[in-house]
Amino acid sequence: MATAGGQTWGQEARSFARAFAGAYIFAVPLLFTMEMWWIGQYATRWKLLAFLLVALLANFGLTYVAGFKRESSLFATIGQTLDAVAVGIVAATVMLLVLNRIGPNQPIDSTIGMILVQAVPLSIGASVANEVFGGRRDNGRQGHADPPDLPSWQELASDVGATAIGGVFVGFSIAPTEEVPMLAAGLEYPHLLALIGFTLLLSYGIVFASGFDRSRAQGLFQSPITETALAYVASLVVAFIALYLLDQIDIGQPLLSIVEQVLVLGVPTTVGGAAGRLVV
Repeated sequence: MATAGGQTWGQEARSFARAFAGAYIFAVPLLFTMEMWWIGQYATRWKLLAFLLVALLANFGLTYVAGFKRESSLFATIGQTLDAVAVGIVAATVMLLVLNRIGPNQPIDSTIGMILVQAVPLSIGASVANEVFGGRRDNGRQGHADPPDLPSWQELASDVGATAIGGVFVGFSIAPTEEVPMLAAGLEYPHLLALIGFTLLLSYGIVFASGFDRSRAQGLFQSPITETALAYVASLVVAFIALYLLDQIDIGQPLLSIVEQVLVLGVPTTVGGAAGRLVV
């Protein structure tokens, strides 16, 4: 069965999975920036409307030349623009809820403001997802033979290395900031469990559910479940090393405090690691 846009429901779901993947890859550092939270909390209503207008205009231009669906008509561009902004709003809401930045006890104006401010970069990431990952990989394969299959241990080393490099690239830019201990201090056990589950789901979605081309050999690290779990462990190790080397944690401090900060920083390091595996 096809949707109104001509795609099957499976293709539609994969398009949105790709959009969410691009949103988080592009904008995860801004989700961990307290200045972005403050802007949303204290912005006047006309400024929030201006943020929404900026998101619509920017995404209209981006979806016209790229977009996360394979459609190019004017009406399809308008539809994708609204979809991209909606993806940004949903992605911001979910992440802010998991990080305990918004909740039922917070004023509604403050909540809406924080979501709209974060939705701008997230929606842009959704719009350029195909162009950055799908299109680049497709173009790179034209006229070239598929790379030879490597032994399982080499595939494992390659993916662990890609995960670590991607995690370092993103995680080391966030680890020295005050946001990590601030967020960790505000999390309770339900938030920590939700954070772990959300991070695993996000990693799986970026690499597998989004449909980005990733033809690999079948080994221990290439099974979706085992790769997601092992990549998460590797990303947490990167997060711990980053926090320790940058003097954000110390072996003498309470174990729970260390674990909380590692789990918080584990979100961006996991996102970076997933992006790293996509480009290898």
